[in-house]
Amino acid sequence: MAGKSTERKGKSKEPKPAINETTDTLATFTLPDSLPCSEVEFPVLIKKKTKTNWLEILEESNNKIREIEEYTESKKQPIPKAPFQKTECDYIKNEVFVYLMPALEETLCKAKIWGALVRQKCFFNGIDHIVQVLWNNNPRYPERKDQNLHLFNMPWIRKHLKENPRPYYPKSWLWPEDYAATLIQKTVRQYFVQREDEVQEMRDFWRKLEVERFIPDMDTNPYLCKKFASLQTFRKN
Repeated sequence: MAGKSTERKGKSKEPKPAINETTDTLATFTLPDSLPCSEVEFPVLIKKKTKTNWLEILEESNNKIREIEEYTESKKQPIPKAPFQKTECDYIKNEVFVYLMPALEETLCKAKIWGALVRQKCFFNGIDHIVQVLWNNNPRYPERKDQNLHLFNMPWIRKHLKENPRPYYPKSWLWPEDYAATLIQKTVRQYFVQREDEVQEMRDFWRKLEVERFIPDMDTNPYLCKKFASLQTFRKN
C-alpha cells in the first residue's frame, strides 16, 4: 500500500514545469503600439457598376447640340428685314423694349431703396419715375439727356397739372389692400373677357347700331349700308 501511494505522488508532480513555462511566456508578451498597414487586412467594398442610361446620353447630346446652335446664332449678323415684312412684335422688341426695360429696372431699384414694395404710403411714384426716365432718354431728342429734368420741372407736365390738378392724396394711400386687390383682379378679368372674339363682335354690333340711329341716309343708301356692314372692327369717334 505504501508503494502505490508513492507512485501516484510522483505522477502528479510531473506537469508542473509546463505550467511554469506558459506563465513565463504570458508575462513576457506585450502588445505592440501599432501595426503596419501591410499586416492589417482592410475590408474591400465591392462597387456595383452602373449601366449607362440611354436617355441620359440623348439628353447630354441634345444639350451640346443646343449650345452649338446658340453659339452659331450669336455669331451671325442680323439680316435687316424689308419694311413690308416688319410686324408689330418686331417694332415693340427693337424700338420699345430697348428703352422700356432699363427704365423698369431702374424704377424697381428706386422702389426698393424707398421701400415702396413694403410700405403702402410712400413718396415714391413708380409711374412718374418711368415717365421721367423715358422722356429724358428719348433717342429722338438727345439734348434732354444732358438736362435730365425732374418730372415736375418739365413744361408740358406743368401745363397739364395746371389744367388738371392732381388730388391731394393718391388712391394708393386711401384704398386698403383688400379693396385694391379686388379692383386689380376685376380689371384683369375684364381685359381677358373683352379680348374674346364673341365679345368683340357683340360690342361692335352695339356700336354700329348706336351710330345707325344718327345717320339718316342709312336706310335709303344701300352702298353706305354695305360699306358700313363690311367693317369688321368699328370704333366710335
